[in-house]
Amino acid sequence: MNVIYCFLLLLISPITVAQSNVDKHPHNLHLVELTDKSSSPFSVFLPQEYLSPRALERRMHQGVLIDILDIPVSMPYIKSVEKFAPIQGVSRWFNALAVHTESKQTLKEIEALPFVKSVQPLGKFRKAKVGKMYSKRPDIDSSKHQENYYGLAETQIAMLGGKKLHQLGFTGKKVHVGIVDGGFRNAYRMSVFDSLFLEQRILGTHDFVDGDDFVYESSTHGTNVLSIMASKKPHLMVGTAPDAAYYLFKTEDVRGEYRAEEFYWALALEYADSVGIDVVNSSMGYTRFREESMSYQYKDLDGKSTFISKAATIASAKGILIVNAAGNDGHKDWHYLAAPADVTEVLTVAAVQRDSSRAAFSSWGPTSDGRMKPDLAALGENTAYASIITYDVGYGDGTSYACPVLAGMVVALKQAFPKIPNKALKTAIFNSATQASQADSSLGHGIPNFFNAYLSLVDSSVFINALGSVDHPQKIVDNSIHVYVEASNPTAIELTVYNLFGKQLHYHKEKLQANIINKVSLHNFQHYQAGVYVLKVKTGGKTHWVELVK
Repeated sequence: MNVIYCFLLLLISPITVAQSNVDKHPHNLHLVELTDKSSSPFSVFLPQEYLSPRALERRMHQGVLIDILDIPVSMPYIKSVEKFAPIQGVSRWFNALAVHTESKQTLKEIEALPFVKSVQPLGKFRKAKVGKMYSKRPDIDSSKHQENYYGLAETQIAMLGGKKLHQLGFTGKKVHVGIVDGGFRNAYRMSVFDSLFLEQRILGTHDFVDGDDFVYESSTHGTNVLSIMASKKPHLMVGTAPDAAYYLFKTEDVRGEYRAEEFYWALALEYADSVGIDVVNSSMGYTRFREESMSYQYKDLDGKSTFISKAATIASAKGILIVNAAGNDGHKDWHYLAAPADVTEVLTVAAVQRDSSRAAFSSWGPTSDGRMKPDLAALGENTAYASIITYDVGYGDGTSYACPVLAGMVVALKQAFPKIPNKALKTAIFNSATQASQADSSLGHGIPNFFNAYLSLVDSSVFINALGSVDHPQKIVDNSIHVYVEASNPTAIELTVYNLFGKQLHYHKEKLQANIINKVSLHNFQHYQAGVYVLKVKTGGKTHWVELVK
């Protein structure tokens, strides 16, 4: 009896297993593209029903119209698909759903629905363990304090001319920033973020991988990135946008690379659009996946072929300024960019060393369709970031760290010019860079100077540096003239305006503070007729003459 019983098990079991495998798909997460949004109750004429006031304001400043991509996915379609399989995400831009099932039969039934355009595999969905919160904070070690205000992060901000921009008060205030990454473990208990939490400048969090709002898990990479931008612990570490407001998004599944992460990234950018985020830092990129059939080839890096690049193109068109890492494959056989760094509108960041030379690992362009990329460069080798291990600052390499260094300065410049189109803002940054006249596919336009970019965007600005030289002897003016003086000692400044006949029209004198950028403005030019005038600037024992053309 026992022998027969065992024989029957051997005979039956393989058949049962084989039958179950027939219906089992190798992937359990799939993209379901829908045909239309015809049954959606929403309208392009009432965007306030699905976009926040801040999102609408950003679009107004950026000249962006509401279109069909903005309309939410049809709820009847969602409910119909949900009867067959759980839904893990909904994309209005792609009019698509991500469903969780391994059943081939279920996928066939979904694909047969009259409103379904296609079904494609995205990879694996794996629910993570619930993250834990810890209350213990690291001990403070005052020996790490530096004399300078920016502490151990001074080099990376000084390289971009950021200190001068901060001195004018442009530190990211009122700018909303999104950071998409793989997790922000320990961020809530690090002292460098105290002001960020106390001032309630974390405006929102969401984990698009697991489908919840807990992002303080999985990885410290996002924590490092956040610290490069948002740290505010004077004399230890101050970031490039320490007063901005932040949204933290987890889109990277650190357990393995699948195209699902591109979908999560797209969902995060859609959310960023809907709440009115201005700038997004994306220290990630995609070329190779765990399953080789899903991997991209160089020909796919044309800015329009990969899923994530399509999402980045749409997000940029909606008025979001995306700053993205170029990639870290410059020293490998595959030495090209990673998507979405190939998108024209995305500001792609390469990495340099402390001597401003290119870091060997920084990925190269051009794109497969011949466009120059990357766009700009920042410190990405031995970049300082805040560490939880001790009350300390660590150092890391990667364009993923160069990216937030530069993104923070973009945020600071955005504060100065909140209504300027992103294209004009980027042009000013490009023109300020070290390779502006000879851009290449290694460092793009080179290392930008954000203070110079600021001056180029300010109407009628004159800059006098610490050596006492003026930036340009002729300026076009409208109603005001702004004089910026880099004073190394407390001193006075005298401004005198003359007409071409030598008649004095205006005189102004005030004291300057030492070791900061002083801004002195004259606002009476609206009373002057069109013509040529002369501005005499006397400060620090030197006299400068500037021709003003109104």
